Amino acid sequence: MTPARLLLAALLFSSAAPARALADSPPTLWQERFFWDALLGARDKMARQQSDPMMLPVMKAIAGQVAQQVANLAQIDRYVKSQADNLRFAYAQADPQPSLATIHDNFTTLTIGCDQVRQNLYYLSARQRLAQSQALPDPEMYQAALLILGQIQQLQLTLNTVYYDAVAVRGQVIENKWASEKFFTHSAEELLRSVVRVQDSVFSVYNAGYELAMRCR
Repeated sequence: MTPARLLLAALLFSSAAPARALADSPPTLWQERFFWDALLGARDKMARQQSDPMMLPVMKAIAGQVAQQVANLAQIDRYVKSQADNLRFAYAQADPQPSLATIHDNFTTLTIGCDQVRQNLYYLSARQRLAQSQALPDPEMYQAALLILGQIQQLQLTLNTVYYDAVAVRGQVIENKWASEKFFTHSAEELLRSVVRVQDSVFSVYNAGYELAMRCR
């Protein structure tokens, strides 16, 4: 084989791996794969005439990702409720400090979990904003958008439950200040604040989903 043919074969083999990686990647819009900078505005105008062929897979993927955040919040809620039981056990002890130290660590972990859900929802809001530029009046797209909104509704209901349970846990801590040092009380307060902050991201993902649905209607 000549050197030129060897070079051609090497190029063909080197280009095969990215092609397979792209085929195995989750569905994405063109704006999520490339940065066109100055061409972005012109491409958005063209999108109003011809939608990205990956719109439906992306919208269904977004619905699934929102559903995952619902599951994450539900899991956080189960752990928050278990902290209420743990607190009752701790306050019944002659020396509650060892148990409270563990609960303090649990509060910190749950706070991080709520913050992660909030960041995930902001990311999904951005994905929906990008999808809006590709949206067209289409029955299938509209149904996919309604599926997203349905998951967001469940997200709000789950967040409401987490909030009520976090308030109850904080109430237990406040009622037993005799056993709670300031850092422990702060961790309970921070958990509640983290739960409340998730609400803004729910509003964000809902507003983006509603506008996307109206463009597809």
